[in-house]
Amino acid sequence: MRKLIKILEVNIDRLNMKQAVERVRELSTDHSQPSLVVTPNSEMLALAAEDRELARILNSADLATADGIGVVIASKIMGEPLEERVAGFDLISLLFKELAAEDINFYFLGGKPGVVDRAVANLKSDYPELTISGYHHGYLDRENQQQVIAEINQKNIDLLLVGMGVPLQEKFLDNNLKKLNVGAAITVGGSFDVLAGEVERAPLWMQKAALEWFYRLLQEPSRFGRMLALPKFIYLVIKAKFFGSK
Repeated sequence: MRKLIKILEVNIDRLNMKQAVERVRELSTDHSQPSLVVTPNSEMLALAAEDRELARILNSADLATADGIGVVIASKIMGEPLEERVAGFDLISLLFKELAAEDINFYFLGGKPGVVDRAVANLKSDYPELTISGYHHGYLDRENQQQVIAEINQKNIDLLLVGMGVPLQEKFLDNNLKKLNVGAAITVGGSFDVLAGEVERAPLWMQKAALEWFYRLLQEPSRFGRMLALPKFIYLVIKAKFFGSK
């Protein structure tokens, strides 16, 4: 039975990182029907407050982790504090480490042409036993989308990682997950850029101090407009808490 907290009308699972890894493991090995794993952060939840389709997709997921300190802060405002953040990149990093020696087939879909190739090369160097059965960039037209779906279905993929950015990745899976022969699909945002070495993660002390957003902003000043979603998100949460509306 899932334990959930609702933040801006979106369900977030109440579990820690260890529990999230185990849950994804379970979902990935069950091919009775494909499962959806999403990793909402404050920016995504603020967007979902305006995009009803995105909110519906997030609520259809079999697992939704609290990706970001803003979501943890919101849970405290709502009076139902989450134990810890379960960042999507940290989640998949632990999955690579723990599943490398297991018979789990991965497929990567997303990123710019060439980026996902470098991400795969780096992972194979770090985890030689990791089974990555295929990969493709995220710039899909109708023709190569059908080709990618056919390839995934031929390879009996357990865990599909989709990194196309929000909300494209969520809407892609909403439209196509039922067509896919996979155990589970997880949205990973810009994780392929980090795995490929295109973007650096903040030092651990900045992550623990909830300053990862600031480090990312220093690397990509063009993200300033997107960063404004955090104060907007907190405002919406406070409004929902005390006035009962978004």
